[in-house]
Amino acid sequence: MSKPISENNSNNSQNSQRRAQKQPNPLMLALVLTGILVWEMYPALIHTAAANAGAIKNSLAQRESQEQPTPQQLPAAAVPKKINSSGLALNSLNSEPGNFAEGTRQNPPNQLPATVAATVIQELSRQTGMAADKLKVTESSRQSWPNTCLGIVKADEICGQMIVEGWRVVISDGRQTWVYRTNARGNVLRLEKKAG
Repeated sequence: MSKPISENNSNNSQNSQRRAQKQPNPLMLALVLTGILVWEMYPALIHTAAANAGAIKNSLAQRESQEQPTPQQLPAAAVPKKINSSGLALNSLNSEPGNFAEGTRQNPPNQLPATVAATVIQELSRQTGMAADKLKVTESSRQSWPNTCLGIVKADEICGQMIVEGWRVVISDGRQTWVYRTNARGNVLRLEKKAG
């Protein structure tokens, strides 16, 4: 026999509610994916944020540990001085050894980091079968790439549309040259071209 119409309608509404519950919220999904991209492509931002948080915590703890007069010791018109935490954090961030800002000063801004150079040479060595000690960086320059594919999009590839700081690196074995694009850390590489 057939089911009454009211039972069919209630089953349909329950099924549609279940389907609606299984779909992720598009806004939350976009936020999570953006966070993942930022985490991967901008590690300097994360290191700087962590260094600033630690510096603020240390400077405030230091400030609080200094002897402060009690309210009974203050004259009636005296007002305690406000703590400017941003100034304290900036000073301690720049002066404490081991902080991220201190570490970045050691490598001039337009000098290719050794780790990036080594990564590019190893990748080319792996691709060509040449010994890594026969390859050397002949040229490098800082670049801003238009997307997460470093401006070189392969067929059927989706690239995040954001500016990616990185390097353009020219490698040579003395006879041939190869041009690579990298992100700032050198963990994303693209062969731009093989020249002569």
